[in-house]
This record gives sequence, C-alpha cells and structure tokens, in this order.
Amino acid sequence: TSARRKSGGDEGEREDSLGRGRLVRPGGRVATAMGLARPVGAVATEAARGPDRPEQQQQQQQPELLSEIGESEDWLSAAEAAIHGTGAFAQIHNLQETPDGQTQALVVVHRRVDLASVGEAGPPPRLGVSHWPREVWEDEEDGPKKPRAGRRRKKGGEEEPGRVKADVVRALSNEIVAAVRELVQLNPLYREHMQFFAQRVDIADPYKLADFACALATADGEALQRALEERDVAERLRIAHELVLKERELSKLQQEIAQEVEKKISGQQRTFMLNEQLKAIKKELGVEQDDKDALVRKYRARIEELERGDSDESSAPAAPEAEEPWSSAIPREAKAAIEEELGKLSSLEKNSAEFNVTRNYLDWLTALPWGKHTQEVFDVEEAKRVLDEAHYGMDDVKERILELVAVGKLVGAVKGKILCLVGPPGVGKTSIGASIAKALNREFHRFSVGGLHDVAEIKGHRRTYVGAMPGKPIQALKAAKSCNPLLLLDEVDKLGAGRGGDPASALLELLDPAQNSTFLDHYLDVPVDLSSCLFVCTANLEHTIPAPLLDRMEVVRLAGYDLEEKLNIATQYLIPKAFREAGLDPVLLTDDALRALVKGHAREAGVRSLQKLVEKIARKVALKRVKGETVDRVDDANLEDFVGKPKFPTDRLYPHDPPPGVVMGLAWTSLGGSTLYIEATTVPLAPDKDADAAPPPRLSAPTGHLGTVMEESSRVALAHVRSRFGDRLRGREIFLHFPEAATPKDGPSAGISIATALVSLALDAPVRSDLAMTGELSLTGRVLPIGGVKEKLIAARRAGVAHVILPADNRRDFDELQAYLKDGLHVHFATTFDDVLAVAFPQSLPPAADPPTRDATPSDSS
Repeated sequence: TSARRKSGGDEGEREDSLGRGRLVRPGGRVATAMGLARPVGAVATEAARGPDRPEQQQQQQQPELLSEIGESEDWLSAAEAAIHGTGAFAQIHNLQETPDGQTQALVVVHRRVDLASVGEAGPPPRLGVSHWPREVWEDEEDGPKKPRAGRRRKKGGEEEPGRVKADVVRALSNEIVAAVRELVQLNPLYREHMQFFAQRVDIADPYKLADFACALATADGEALQRALEERDVAERLRIAHELVLKERELSKLQQEIAQEVEKKISGQQRTFMLNEQLKAIKKELGVEQDDKDALVRKYRARIEELERGDSDESSAPAAPEAEEPWSSAIPREAKAAIEEELGKLSSLEKNSAEFNVTRNYLDWLTALPWGKHTQEVFDVEEAKRVLDEAHYGMDDVKERILELVAVGKLVGAVKGKILCLVGPPGVGKTSIGASIAKALNREFHRFSVGGLHDVAEIKGHRRTYVGAMPGKPIQALKAAKSCNPLLLLDEVDKLGAGRGGDPASALLELLDPAQNSTFLDHYLDVPVDLSSCLFVCTANLEHTIPAPLLDRMEVVRLAGYDLEEKLNIATQYLIPKAFREAGLDPVLLTDDALRALVKGHAREAGVRSLQKLVEKIARKVALKRVKGETVDRVDDANLEDFVGKPKFPTDRLYPHDPPPGVVMGLAWTSLGGSTLYIEATTVPLAPDKDADAAPPPRLSAPTGHLGTVMEESSRVALAHVRSRFGDRLRGREIFLHFPEAATPKDGPSAGISIATALVSLALDAPVRSDLAMTGELSLTGRVLPIGGVKEKLIAARRAGVAHVILPADNRRDFDELQAYLKDGLHVHFATTFDDVLAVAFPQSLPPAADPPTRDATPSDSS
C-alpha cells in the first residue's frame, strides 16, 4: 500500500510504504512510522541550524520495499513481485516527527485498489491503479417493505440464490459478532479497541464487519491479504470468522496461562504475607525476635550458661547484649573467634551461603563444654567394686586401674594417661573402658578408628568445604558435654592410610600429653585443651600399631580366658542376662554341660561365641515352653538338643601315643593360644655313585602355610640336629609339615619343637604323649625366651597335657600367673636343648655325638 502527498515544491514529496503483513481496512485509521525522502531545501535549512542534531537523523532512509525495487536491474519485474495485486488507497492525515529521526503518520484508508501498471521504480514508485466500486450491502428485509415481483421461488419450493446468500451473510455476521463479544470478554485489550470502533463501524454492513473483524486478528500477512483481496462478501465473512475464532482460542490459552501463573504467584505471595504478618505479631507480643537477633541471643545465652557453670545455679537476670558474658575457662583465641563471628553474623544476609557457614561454626564453638568438668571420684574400694561387678578376672587391668585411682587421690587429678589394652577379641577390652569411666565418675564416649584413611576424621575438615565438620575428638567432647571424659579409641591397630593422609600420624598429637593441651582442629581453628581427657585405646595385635604411636601409650595385655574363667563368666553374667532377655527365669545349666559347651563349641580366647551359644539355649528353652514342654535343666546328656554336635571333638591330633617325628608345640594367635603339631618324615636320597659315603641329610621346603621366620627356624633346627645326630639322618631327605595348612603360621617360638621332631625321627623314638613345648632355638643349642606364656598354658590345659617345656628366661612370666593356671601342670624350664631332650626322651636318649670342631684362626683385626 503506497500513499503520497504533495505540499509544494519546497517541501518535496513525502512517501511511505506501510509494513507488509498488516491489514489496513477501508474506513479505518492507521498510525505508522514513515521514512522521509527529504527535500534539499529542508536539509539545507537544518544544516544551518547547527550540529545539535545527530548526523544519522539528517541522513535519508529509504523504506525496505523501495530499496528492494531500486537495487534490482529489472525494476519492473521486481516491483510486480514485491507489490501485492490488491491494496488500499490511503490519505496521509497528519505527520509528526519523532526524536529518533522518524516521522509518525496518521493514515486514513478510503477504499481498495488493484494494481494496473508500474510506471516508474522511483522513489517513490509510480503505480497505475483501478479503484474498486463502493461496497454497499442492501438487505431486502431492511427498510420499508416494497412489493417486488422478482421475489419468486423456484420450482420444488427452493428459494432463489440471492435469498440463500443473504441468509448466509446474516448468519456469518451474527457468528462474528458473537465471537468478537466473547473475545472482548477474554482479552481486556480488545475492550478499548471495541469501544473506540463501535460508534464508527456499522456492524449491520457485512463488508465493514468483515474488515473490522480482520483488523482485530493477529494472523500472518498472507491470511490478511487473502481477506483484503476477496470480493465476495460471504467468503470474506468466512475468512474473517475463521480469523476471529483463532484469535478467541489464542485468548483462551493466554487466559489459562495467566490464571496458572497468577495462582502460583498469589499462593507464594499469600504465604509470604502471612509469614510476615506472623513475624510482626510475634515481634509485637515479644514472642519471637528477628532470625539473626534470635541466633545472637541464643549464642549469648550459651556463653552466659558457660559463665555460670550451670543454668540453674544463678538466678541473676540475663546480661544485656552490649556486655560480654565471658567465662574465664574459655580460651582467649576462642573468645576472639566467637566475637568476630557474631559480628559477621549480624551483617550477613540470612539467605546467603556464608550465613549458614558462620551459623554452623558458631553452633560448634558455643556448644563445646568450655571449662565444664565432672567431679571425679578417687575411691579405691568403690572402683574395685565397680570393676568386679562388671568383669570377672582381668586382674592385671584392674590392678592398673586401681593404681590410677590411687595416684589421682593423692595428686587430685588424673591427667596425661594413655592406656592401650591389647588382647584377642571378646575378652572385654571395650566394656572395661566403660567400667573405668564409671569408677572415676567420668563421662564415657567411644569411637572406632579402625579403617580410617583420612586425616580429616581426626583433625576435622576446613570450613570452606561443603559439609565440613570437626574431627571425632571434638565431636566426642560435644557429645560427652564435659572437658574431662574418658575417650575410648577402638581398633587402633587397624588404622589405614590413603590419599587423605595418615590418621596414625594425626593421632600422635592427640595422644601426646605434651601436645594435646593445645590440640588444633582444622574446622574450629582454635586450640582446644584435651589434656584433662583420659584416653584408652584397644587393639588385637601390638605389632601392627605404628611404633611412634605405640611409644606414647602404656600397653596392658589381656590374655584370653581359660576354662574355669569361662565357666564363672557364664554362670555369673551370661546365663542370667540371656534368660532375662528371653523372658525366662534362669534354667540350670550343669557344670558338666558348661564344660562340654566350652570345650566342644567355644574354644576361642574370648566369650562372644559362648555368649551366642547361651543365647541360643535360652531361645530353644523359650520355644519349648511356648509349645507346652517342660525344661528343668540342661546337662551334658541333652546339650546336643540345644547346640548340636561339638565343633571341636578334641584338641589333640594324636589322642594316644604319637608316632616318631611328631611333636606337640604351643602357639600364640590373635584369638588366643592353640596347640601346633609338627610332623617330620624322611625318604632315602638317591645314592651318589662317585661318593664313598651316603650324602648328608637334605631338608625339603616345609609345608603348612609358614612364614619366613618359621622357615628359618626349620633350617636352624636341622643344622643343630645335624651337628649332633648327623650320622643317623645321612642319606635321607627330610620333610616337615604343619597341619591345618589353611591357617597362616609364623613366629619365633617353634625352634625346639622342630628340632625335637627331627631328633625323634633320627632316633626312631616317639616323644611322650603328655608333653607340649614352646621356645626358640639358637644355632648353638640355646633355648630363647618367647611371649604369650599365659595363652599357651591355657591351650596346654585345654589339650589335657601334663608336662610343658618353657624357656628358663620365661620363669618370671610363669610365676606371675594365677595359681589355678599352674595347678595340674608340670612345667620344665630349659636353658639348652639338652634340657629339652632330657624331658622329651627320658630313657631312649643315646649319648650325643661330639659336635664338629673348627680350627681356631685369629681374626683379621683390620
């Protein structure tokens, strides 16, 4: 659509092309931006005014449509392709310049025109057009009735085509009016549009109604152009009706979206407003303060409680916020950190991440029991009663604890003591820690360090990490609510190491009395005094504890329980507890049944298996009681009905006299003591044809899953035996085997047992069947001391042996044992291997051959 207006030669020509894709209906008014082909006189006049206006506002801007035509060589074809065949004849009613250099024009559209010819490309282009005739709709039913002869019906009762078309036009007009009314109700934007044009559009005229309906639509340009080009009124109404219906559906969708968004926003706003009103009401009533103020008051209250020592001790009013209720027990560094973080908390936004980090940090700083100690009790008799009440035996540990209590009574405090309880599983290492805390009236907290592979578990994480928290010692202080608890570090022999560092090295600071008074946690970053804590560690194996860590601890060894101790523990502790938990009165378990239970089912050093077996008996008895059966006692006759067949029929591989080459040794394991048989046999070696004498004895690789220490002991034992009984073993290959090959075996205590088995093989004489031995052998025949004397004697008693050979240097360990462990055992102390042979072969031992002599040569003193 092109419009042109002339106002004189000085003003030049103004031209514009209304944007394509926009419907301009005849009779309507359209406001549009126009680019100007400005006259030379106007440009000169503005240039004379000065450089106030920007340069880009003084430049000529060509409309897009004219640029497309002017840049093409075949401008005629380009014009015909760019301009639609039907447009609208419009008149520029008003022009107004805008600050950005454009011109706002008010265009009045008169009627439709068709393109007849293109005269010049311009700008502006000169077009030849043909005007449409005036569109006027006349309905026969409108106005006064006049007799007309032309209104006839066709044959068959059908109306004439003109009448049918009028009905269609009227029906389409009504549908459009109804759709427009519904559209106005759905979208308020059309309401003002409708009110403006209601007085200017005759809705009774279908031509004007169709153009008005199309003007309301926001369809694409092709659909609107099709409505502009349509001459038939009914078809134009159908196009307009379709466009209005699409616009109505679009308005419905917009309304649904708006309602959903409004509902969501209104719900959030309602919640927000209610929360704000609730806060305001609580603040007016004094029920609740602002979040940050409440947090600050909470932390101040905690500090005030630390100052008083107990919130119930003082009834003085709370100090104002301006004052600093500091306790002298809180370290200076902690005071400065708390004050700094409180100031930071007041200035932070509560929804920020730093606010949560600061709040968590203050939670930990103010939750620690700064300066709070429990009143210790140093009563030796009461401590002994508490220990005896919960534990049977364990005299070594109890004596050490009583010594600790006695020293504390004289000094007034127990500080800097770190005990390490080493023993097999199930002997009560962890439970004895709780009893020590009860005897001293200290809080008790246990945490396991077995398997830890990260230093942060001990020293804490840096506060910058997500989910950071202090280490286990600081957590223990918070849980115990005391600065002097008993902290039990379980399984210190199973510490790991990984990419996070070595936790054993981190424990050096914690377990060093000279350093733990200023223990520095990475999270708190302030020193914490742990010197008042009493540390008790537990371990199964001593040699797996790192040497620097072991050096800081006092080791107390716990041996396994023997038969008599297990019987007393079962009678006094396990049976009453198991039947009480099963809801029964204790049923009598005879001594014979308990002995059979321990010997056949629970031979480990601890009592965990025995506890499980007693609980199993209690459950079986409960089941029989529910079924109506009566169980009065459990003895050795009906024991198998409750626990099944024995797992360990006997501890002796050879119940009667063993064959030559077999010796019973004694071994120590992490589970306690056990018997260890050594079997030796020989096979003849192939004779050497060139040699006059038989070849010397040769030892094949020992079998039985042995370690390097026992393999070396085997070679040393063979060397010593060859020096004394070499002629008897000449020409033989010796094989050594240790039964139960699936169990790893190693340790420096099997030397005399291996040598005795080789001597028995050389003499072809069996070792006495009631003998067991343990001890290491040197190359010259000295019997060296060993460890685990108590556990090995317990294993010997369990196997039913009467004689035991021990190294003479272990006499002190034997004398410290309880009397009941020595009863029934004949212990022989050996200094040399001759002492061992005298006990093992009391009658069949021949005179030993003289050991080979070596020429004494003076040593080179260089």
